[in-house]
Amino acid sequence: MVHKLIEFSIKYRVFVVIGFAVLALGSVFAVKNARIDAIPDIGENQQIVFTEWKGRSPKDIEEQITYPLSILLQGIPGIDRVRGTSAFGFSTVYIIFKDDVDFYWSRSRVLEKLSTASSELPEGATPTLGPDATGLGQIFWYTLENTEDNPNPKSLQELRSLQDFYVKYLLQSTEGVSEVASIGGFVKEYQVDVDPNKIFAFDIHFPQIIKAIKNSNIDVGAEVIEEGDREMIVRGIGFFKSISDIEEVVVAVKEGTPIRVKDLASVQIGPAFRRGALDKDGQEAVGGIVTMRFGENPKDVIDRVKDKLKQIRQGLPKGVVLRPYYDRSELVEKTIGTVYSALTQEIIITIIIIVVFLLHFKASVLVSLTLPFGVGISLILMHLIGIDSNVMSLSGLVIAIGTMVDMGIIMTENIYSHLAERKDSNITSSERIEIIKNSAKEIGPAILTAVLTTIVTFIPVFALEGAEGKLFVPLAWAKTLAMLGAVFVAIVLTPVLSIFMLKGQLKPIEKNRVSRNIVNVYRPALSWVLEHRKTFMLAPIIACVLGTVAFTQLGREFMPSLNEGDILYMPVTTPDVSITKARELLAYTDKIIKEHPLVETSVGKLGRAETSLDPAPVAMFETIIKLVPKEKWPFGVSIYDIMSELDQKVQIPGVVNSWDFPIQTRIGMISTGIRTQVAAKIFGPNLKTLEKIGSDVAATLEEVQGAYGIYAEQINGKPYVEFEIDRVKASRYGVNTGDVNTIIQTAIGGMKIDQMYEGRERYPIRVRYKKELRDRLDDLKNILVATPKGQHIPISQLADIKITVGPAMIQSENGLLRSTVQLNVRDRDLIGFVEEAKERVSKEVELPSGYSIQWAGQFEKQERANKRLMVLVPLSLLINLLIIYFSFRSFSLSAIVFTAVPIAASGGLILLWIGGFNTSVAVWVGFIALFGIAVDDGVVMMTFLREALKSRKPSTWSELKETICEAGCRRIRPLVMTTTTTVIALLPVMWATGQGSEVMKPMAIPTLGGMAIELISLFVVPVIFSFVYENKIKNQNEKGDFV
Repeated sequence: MVHKLIEFSIKYRVFVVIGFAVLALGSVFAVKNARIDAIPDIGENQQIVFTEWKGRSPKDIEEQITYPLSILLQGIPGIDRVRGTSAFGFSTVYIIFKDDVDFYWSRSRVLEKLSTASSELPEGATPTLGPDATGLGQIFWYTLENTEDNPNPKSLQELRSLQDFYVKYLLQSTEGVSEVASIGGFVKEYQVDVDPNKIFAFDIHFPQIIKAIKNSNIDVGAEVIEEGDREMIVRGIGFFKSISDIEEVVVAVKEGTPIRVKDLASVQIGPAFRRGALDKDGQEAVGGIVTMRFGENPKDVIDRVKDKLKQIRQGLPKGVVLRPYYDRSELVEKTIGTVYSALTQEIIITIIIIVVFLLHFKASVLVSLTLPFGVGISLILMHLIGIDSNVMSLSGLVIAIGTMVDMGIIMTENIYSHLAERKDSNITSSERIEIIKNSAKEIGPAILTAVLTTIVTFIPVFALEGAEGKLFVPLAWAKTLAMLGAVFVAIVLTPVLSIFMLKGQLKPIEKNRVSRNIVNVYRPALSWVLEHRKTFMLAPIIACVLGTVAFTQLGREFMPSLNEGDILYMPVTTPDVSITKARELLAYTDKIIKEHPLVETSVGKLGRAETSLDPAPVAMFETIIKLVPKEKWPFGVSIYDIMSELDQKVQIPGVVNSWDFPIQTRIGMISTGIRTQVAAKIFGPNLKTLEKIGSDVAATLEEVQGAYGIYAEQINGKPYVEFEIDRVKASRYGVNTGDVNTIIQTAIGGMKIDQMYEGRERYPIRVRYKKELRDRLDDLKNILVATPKGQHIPISQLADIKITVGPAMIQSENGLLRSTVQLNVRDRDLIGFVEEAKERVSKEVELPSGYSIQWAGQFEKQERANKRLMVLVPLSLLINLLIIYFSFRSFSLSAIVFTAVPIAASGGLILLWIGGFNTSVAVWVGFIALFGIAVDDGVVMMTFLREALKSRKPSTWSELKETICEAGCRRIRPLVMTTTTTVIALLPVMWATGQGSEVMKPMAIPTLGGMAIELISLFVVPVIFSFVYENKIKNQNEKGDFV
C-alpha cells in the first residue's frame, strides 16, 4: 500500500503540490475559526433543579422538597447519582448523568419528571430547571460602580435596579449567554410596616390589611364598547403608582370612618431581605455574573459580551461605569499564548537543528515542511471533528513536534543518501526520479510502522473516562492527527518535492562535516562496545535500577493545578454568622488583601448570587484576587508565594482559609460538592451523629502530615427560634395551627403580597410588623393572633417559644444524609496522603451501625484513571510489540527493538525524580507518548542491520562486528538527528513560565528524559543483536528464520 501511494504521488506530482497548497489554505481557515478555550470543560454531565421556598428552614426544605425530589428524580435513565442541598429558603438538587448521556436530552427528561412533582411538594414551592450551563460556564464577572468624580453618586439600591432591569436584560440577549445573575446591593422593596398597637386599637386583624392591599392593586378589563363605527377597549386602572396610593387603601370602616393603611402602618421604600453581598476592596458593590450556554466557546461568547457592553455603556447614567473583574478570555489568551509560544520556539529550534545536521538548505526545507503541514492537517481535522483548541489539545502538538519531524528527516536523509551515492553528474531526470521513488519505497514501510507504534500506544488515552477523559482525549486526538499528518507529508509530499529541490551533484554524506563527526565518534564507540559487550550492558541495567528506585520515591496526584493567574480566596466561618457580621468580615478581608503590593483588585462575594449555580451560604465567602502584571513581581516570586503571604496576613479567629484558583474550585463545587482537594463524605441517618463523626475524623486528619485548612462541616450550628403551637390552647380560642403559622410567616418574616409596577421594572410589596417590634424575643411573644370571635390573643398564650440549635445546611446524596470533612494538602503528594488518611481514620474512628465514610476529591479521578491505565498500557505495549513483529516476522528481533521501552521509561522516571515532580495522569500520558517513539530508532536500526546481514552473510565474529558497524554507521546520522530534535524541541516547554506551562511540563518530562537516555539503544540494539546472531553462527544456522 505504501509503495503504491509513493508511486501514485510521484506520478501525479503536480496535483499533489496543488492539493497541499489547498491544505495550507484550509489550515489557515481552521486556525482562524478554531474554538479556543483555556482547558476542556471537565465538569460533570449534570442538571440542576432549584426550588425556592422563601423563609423556610433547612429542616423544612430537606423534609418537604429536597428528599422527595431526590427520590423522584432517581428514576431517570442514565443517572449516575443525585445530590441534594437544603439551605435557608431554597433547595438545590444535582442530577449527575453518565458522560454518554446527551446534555439536552437529560434536560428534557428532568423537565418531564418535574411536571409531575407538584403533587409531591408543598404549596408555593415550584421547582425550576437550572440554566443550560456547566460549572465552567461563569466566564465574565463585573461590577457597576460610581466614578470617583460623580457629583450625584447612585445608591446601592439604584445600582442594583440598573443591573436588574437594564444591564442584565441586554447581556442576556447576547448569543451564547445562558444567564446573567445579579449580586450585591439592595433590591428595592415597598415596605408596609404594621404597628400591632394600632391594629389592636382599631380592632383590625392582620390578614385584613394583606387582603385590602391585594384587592387595591389590580387592573381589570371589561371587553369593549362600540361607538359609531369604532370599538373601544374598556379598562379599570387600579395599579399602585406611588407610596401614597398604598397609604390610602381602606382596610375597614369603623362607625362610618374609613381606616386606611396609613392609620395602621408606615409605608416606605427600603431594601429587601438578601442572602448575598458583593464587596470591592473593602467597599460594598453591585455586580453581575455572565454564564455561558453549554457547548459554546468562551472566547467567542466573551467577545460578543464585550461588543454588547459598548451598547450598554451608552445607556448608563453619567458617572456610572461597568468594570469587569474576572474575564475568562484573559486566561484563554495567556494559556494559548504560552502553548503557541512553546510551539513556535519548538519549530524554530527544530529547523535550526535540521540545518546544522544536513548543511544543505533545500534538504532542510524539505524536512522542515513536515512541521507546518503536519500541524495544519491536524488543525483541519480537529476543526472537522469538533475538538477545541485548548492547553490540553495543543499540548498534544507540542509533545509531537520532535516526533513529527522524524518522519521527514528519515525520508529526506534516505533520498539524499541514495542521490549523493550517484557520483555521475550526468544523471538523467528519469533516473533521478527512479532513485527517489526507490529510496522512498525502501524506507516508507519503516516510517509507517514507527508511526503505527506511536498511534497504537496512545490507545489507552482514548479509553480514559470522566474528567481525565475530557482532559486527555483531545490531546490524544491532536497528537494522533498530527502524526498522521506528518507521515502523510513524509510519504506523499517529501518524495515529490525532492524531485524539484534535490537536483545537481549532492555532497556525499561522508563529506558532510557534521555527519563525518557523528560517524567518527559512533564507529569507534560501537566497535569498543561490541568488544566489551558484557561490561556495556551494565549501563542499561543500572539505568533501569535507578529508574525503579526513582519510581518508588515519586508522589502521586491527579493533575497539577492550572495556574490561572487569578487567586480565589474562599474561607468559611461559623454557620450562625449573621449577614451583617459576614459583611464586616468580607470588607475586612478584602481591605487587607488589597494592601498587598502585588494585588490589583480584590472583589469578594458572600452568600449566593441570584442563580441556581451558586448554592453558597452566608458563611462562605468567594474573593477573586486579581494580581498586578507579572512583569512587576519581584524576581523568584511565584503565585503560591503570594498565596502563602496572604494566608499569613488574613488570619481571623473563627474563619478557615482556603486558597486556590477560580475554575478549579468552581468545577469541584458544582460537580462534586467539594471545594477542596480532599474530603471525607460521611453518610448516615442522624445529623447530630454525622457531625460528631465529622469532628472525630477532622481530629484524626490533623495528625496526618500535609493536611491543612481542615474544615469539619458544622451541620447543627444555626440557632432557631421555634414556635411550638399548643393545639389544645389554640382550639379554646377557635384558632387552628395554620392560622397561627400564617401570622408568624407574615408578621415576623414578612410576605411578598404583590408587586409595584414602575414602567418595565417590578418591585415587591411586603407587609410585616415594624422592625423595632419584632427584633427581640420578648417582642415576638406579644404578636397578636386574631380569633374568629374578634379577639386579639398574644401568641405566647398559644405557643411555647424557645431557642434551639439546628442545621444551617443539609447535604444529601442518593437520598442519604451526608456530612463532609474538607481539607487541602500541601508539601506532599495527594494520593499518598489519602492512602495514609484512610488507614488512620479506619483505625481510630469508630463508626456506628448504618454509617459509612467515602473519600472524595481529585484522587478519585486519579484512582479511576490508574485502574484503567494499568490494564490498557500493557495491552497497548503488547500490540506495539506485535506491530514490530509483523514488520520483522521475528520475535527475537522484535524483543531486541522493544528493549528501548524500559530504558526510556527509566530515563523519564529519573528526570521526574530529579525535578521533584509527582506522577499524575499527565505524566502517564507523557510516558505513553514516550513508549510510542522509544522504539522508532530501534526499528530503523534493526531494518538496516537485517538488510546488511542478508547481503553480506558474515560467518565469523570479526565479519559480524564489521557488518554491524557498517550498518549502524549508515543510519547513525538520521537516528541522532531524530533523537536530538525530539529532545531539544521540548526544551521550550521546560523553560516556559506562562499560564498552562505547569500542565505541559509533566507531559514533556518523560519524553525529554526518556529520549535522552534512549540514545543508549543505538548501542543496545546492535549489542543484543550481536549476541543473538553470534549464537546463530556458532550453531551453523545462518539460513534460519532469523533473517
